[in-house]
Amino acid sequence: MEAKKIRVMGIHSSPFRGGNTAYLLEHALQEAAKEGDVETEALALAGLNFSDCTQCNWCMRKQTPAQLCKIEDDISPILMKIRDCDVLVLASPVYFARLSGLMACLIDRTRCFIFGREKHLALKGKVGVALAVAWTRNGGIETTLESIHSAFLLHELWTPSVHAAGAIFGVGAVSGQMNEDLSYQTDKLGVRQDKQALQAAGLMMHKAAATARMLKGKG
Repeated sequence: MEAKKIRVMGIHSSPFRGGNTAYLLEHALQEAAKEGDVETEALALAGLNFSDCTQCNWCMRKQTPAQLCKIEDDISPILMKIRDCDVLVLASPVYFARLSGLMACLIDRTRCFIFGREKHLALKGKVGVALAVAWTRNGGIETTLESIHSAFLLHELWTPSVHAAGAIFGVGAVSGQMNEDLSYQTDKLGVRQDKQALQAAGLMMHKAAATARMLKGKG
């Protein structure tokens, strides 16, 4: 019998499907896929029609395996994918030193996993990886990563780190690459030049896959 794959679900909240945040996420998933026993999927929140959590507590009373949240919109099938994955990768651009509104909205909707009637703390024991892309080196990367990590901790996900790569709270990348005169380069995908971040993303995903394998009793 073929061993079950480790399922890695990547979601980014950039308004640009082919932008820097999407590029970093895709790079991370490609690195994860090198593990061999890993299958990956990437989703973009841009263009989807969905609402924020209203804290109506419907999930505490009426949740079923087929309907996790009272609100049925474009997030509904994504919640199912999050429930069924082993590794959840959330990638956000940095807006005012914090995660984007779209990502915050998605995270709010995962409240149905904490208090849901079907299973409290339904995401407990999964692995969470945070990615963030800022324009400048000190533009709020760590506060964005910490915000995503806070959500992971509330769900009791495992959040691996790679100290040697400087990936302590997740992986932060910079898209605005500077010239020596402090002017910015014009490459719209400047994240491709942040070699340290790309390397860190690869190391982080290998660590995440190893952690998921351990948690599933496969390693």
